[in-house]
Amino acid sequence: MATSLVETPLSVRERQTGMLYGALAGDSLALGAHWIYDQDELAQRFGRITDHQEPHAEGYHPDKERGAQTHYGDQTLILMESLEACGGNFVMDDFARRWRSFWEGSKTYRDKATKATLAHLEQGTGLTRSGSDILDLGGACRIAPVLLALRNEEKPTILAAVRAQTALTHAAPAAIDAAELITHTVFLLMRGVSISSALNLSASLSYKALPADLYLQKAFTVRDLPVTEAVEELGQSCPIEKSLPSIFAILLRHSDSLEEALVENVMAGGDSAARGLVLGTILGAALGRRAVPERWIQSLQSRSRIESFLKTVGLGSVD
Repeated sequence: MATSLVETPLSVRERQTGMLYGALAGDSLALGAHWIYDQDELAQRFGRITDHQEPHAEGYHPDKERGAQTHYGDQTLILMESLEACGGNFVMDDFARRWRSFWEGSKTYRDKATKATLAHLEQGTGLTRSGSDILDLGGACRIAPVLLALRNEEKPTILAAVRAQTALTHAAPAAIDAAELITHTVFLLMRGVSISSALNLSASLSYKALPADLYLQKAFTVRDLPVTEAVEELGQSCPIEKSLPSIFAILLRHSDSLEEALVENVMAGGDSAARGLVLGTILGAALGRRAVPERWIQSLQSRSRIESFLKTVGLGSVD
């Protein structure tokens, strides 16, 4: 008699590790094509991007190698490093010092928020009061390590850490709200709530400056379009008013496949790296580490650092 193969239910631990691997894999997948907006040019230059690739010499990350992170992913690793050094605790001063030190002599691309924050620091505003007013996802997209390290803390403690780390570089209320929305979505996914329901519930919450429900409504209007068309219509660029609806649309279209969602995200062009970090975090929480292609995990240059961090925060590695 033939036996059927039945997948075991997702454990909380697998969802948690899936967040981090998914986020960093999604960022790295976008490395070569990051900020190419012309979808035809992107397809002609790279074909369909299904694996980590060397960045283009004329792109924004020419000094990187295959499997490395964009500047967003690098900052995620800095946050991860800080949490590990502090025994799994979030210490704002430690993270801020490490963040500032990273940029000294670094050839990594500096976006507007980074330049503004560094300028504020040079003016003596202080490590924790220097965030820019840039309204993009650069601060919110890197929160996966915090959600793992503080997973056993009370919700207010986690939200406070998420807000603080975001505000280091993105102090605008809407940017901080975006980090809270991602966090609330992950909380729901950890309880087994579907992606669609989690988005509806988290978007319905009250935020200081983020019209999350409006952004979700926009995503629903294009949910049946191919991702490339949906993102082109909603917005490929960095501002939250464009990137967040695009993320919602990709999640609604590909809620059952982390791999397909992240590939389609890259092929949609624009700020695919920030979107990729958020998509990887949410889909990793929903579908677990098993949903992250093993070839992506193997090619991540940060893999050993991720494994060390997971051990430090008591998660180890999931085989």
